[in-house]
Amino acid sequence: MIDKKVLFLLLTLSCLSVSGSILSVAKAAPSVLRVPQDYSTIQEAINSANPGDTVSVSAGTYYENLYIDKNLTLTGENMETTILNGTGGSFGIEANSTSVNITGFGIVNATVGIFLEDSPESNVSGNEVTGSHANATSQEEGIWLYSSNNSVVSDNIVHDAGTCGIVLCGHSSEDTVTLNTVENCGGGLEVSGEGCFICHNNFVNNQNQTEILDSFHNDWNDTNEGNYWSNYNGTNQDGIGDTPYSIDANNTDNHPLMGMFSQFEITKQGQAYTITTICNSTITNFGYTGAINFNITDPEGAGGFCRIAIPNTLYDHNYPVLIDGSPPLEENELSLSNGTYTYLYFTYPNSAHNIVIVSEFATVFLLLIVILTIPTAIIARKAHPRISNLSQTRR
Repeated sequence: MIDKKVLFLLLTLSCLSVSGSILSVAKAAPSVLRVPQDYSTIQEAINSANPGDTVSVSAGTYYENLYIDKNLTLTGENMETTILNGTGGSFGIEANSTSVNITGFGIVNATVGIFLEDSPESNVSGNEVTGSHANATSQEEGIWLYSSNNSVVSDNIVHDAGTCGIVLCGHSSEDTVTLNTVENCGGGLEVSGEGCFICHNNFVNNQNQTEILDSFHNDWNDTNEGNYWSNYNGTNQDGIGDTPYSIDANNTDNHPLMGMFSQFEITKQGQAYTITTICNSTITNFGYTGAINFNITDPEGAGGFCRIAIPNTLYDHNYPVLIDGSPPLEENELSLSNGTYTYLYFTYPNSAHNIVIVSEFATVFLLLIVILTIPTAIIARKAHPRISNLSQTRR
């Protein structure tokens, strides 16, 4: 028979073990650390965070050089309003031997905007890194990944970096580089790894658009589209160049874009939709108010063009395009339209314009309203004198 004291001791230890497990699980649950609400500086919040936590930074200007050595998410409220001033230091944000998610910052006044070393499966997206043309300190690299495989660099803006906008070196491989704009930098993109997917980026007026540090095969296009290169000299075929853009023997963009690539998110009845464009004009005020509408200015070249991919779930095929209320110079539905997207290509004269794209159903509906309104108006006119006469009679 077990002694009561021994039994009590065993039960107590068991309870303590269970309680310890519960506390351990509770402690492991990710937390959100807010700056400046909970911590006065971003680095203080990073130091206090546990692996897996999120450091959320509100709009403002922060004079810091950040160092990350644990798995976490670092997110700014908005890259236009959440500014990290590197105070002239080497790195705006440095991450080492970890996996991180960095998004939503405008980074200025640092030699390297974002530097990841030995940080695989990381994500750097939605940031803007500004170089020496706008700041006192020379910007050497914008976003630099060293030996950080299977990472994503997406939807960033890097401009005026003295050496290079985006760097993938240390044989950083299997990375995805998409939806970035790299402009007015010494180099656009440097690559030393292999198996990277590099597509739908805009490389604009860089001294050297690309530099292959070690030549291995990488993919620079998907089935239909590649990247925009401002120094590409091919001719336009529905928004895609007629000849490949050659980088070196192992690297070729087979479908170079004739205009800058843009991606827009709209919402209809609570459902999100993604629309993409390739256009040689500047697109502003893109929106959806029952119809897709946006403004275009400053087309490059002899005439303006736009290639747009519209989800079929937004509305049916057949999208009449109106340029300032009139048909475009040319409008075609491209053969690569499929069950998911409809691809349209249209052209317009060199000047500013308003573009409206409506579904065929909406067009027919509007016509029906007009048709039904006409006889109603006629009847109303005919009825009006009669009503007037009746009114006179009653008097």
